[in-house]
Amino acid sequence: MGGALIEALLSAGTEVIALARGIDGARHLADAGAEVVRGDVGEVVRWDARAAEAEVIFHLALPRMTPPVRRRHLRKAEREAAAGAQIVAGVAGDRPLVVASCAIGDANGALEIARPALAAEAALRGIDARIVRLPWAYGPSGFICDMSRGLQMRRFRMVGPATNRIALIGARDAAGALVAAAAAPPGTYAVAEPEPPTQLELIHHLCAARKAPRPDHLPPRIAGLSMGSVVVDALTADQHVAVAPPDGFAHAQRWERDIAGALRGE
Repeated sequence: MGGALIEALLSAGTEVIALARGIDGARHLADAGAEVVRGDVGEVVRWDARAAEAEVIFHLALPRMTPPVRRRHLRKAEREAAAGAQIVAGVAGDRPLVVASCAIGDANGALEIARPALAAEAALRGIDARIVRLPWAYGPSGFICDMSRGLQMRRFRMVGPATNRIALIGARDAAGALVAAAAAPPGTYAVAEPEPPTQLELIHHLCAARKAPRPDHLPPRIAGLSMGSVVVDALTADQHVAVAPPDGFAHAQRWERDIAGALRGE
């Protein structure tokens, strides 16, 4: 989503200073036209002076969680997410702060995979931030992209009956929601595509796009050995997002039409 956000800002003629963790990411952002500062959110002395030049601060740097993700891994991710949010909020001061959060939940509320994002939200309580909750985004990186590549390599299988709905948003639409939130009042917003696919529909669609054979089903307990219980619970839940978009946001992407191109970076 970070790359999509920067592309959206640059295409609107906005000057962008971007914080990048890795060399490859920094090179990609520089090639796109952003001014890049290398470092991590916690290395505030490397980027706070440059951030002082910005009119709006976007914070998308939630901790990365690489499968297998188990419940014991979430405590560290929660601490990192809360600390990062507090650092960014301190640097932002009175300027608009837009924070990408997680909207992966079911009818009973947020799932455990959203705990780090919710910890970041809690750390911002009392601060006039614009929080944008997003489900799984499809684009040239991320979980849905990894799923697609795994299907092509015959390393990904459907988990459980696969009749549950998977909430999605295109990376460009996610960026559009973040940009719209910057001009909206402080508060909590949420976006997701209105007609989410089932896990079965999504995987069959990705297989057709990749010209890959359709996989069989794997029991959740077995899938948990490689993915971790947190990812399996999210992948098998009937996901629901209480949509509350910021003013000025409109969907431009639809998964059934755009997901294959989005995964290729088109």
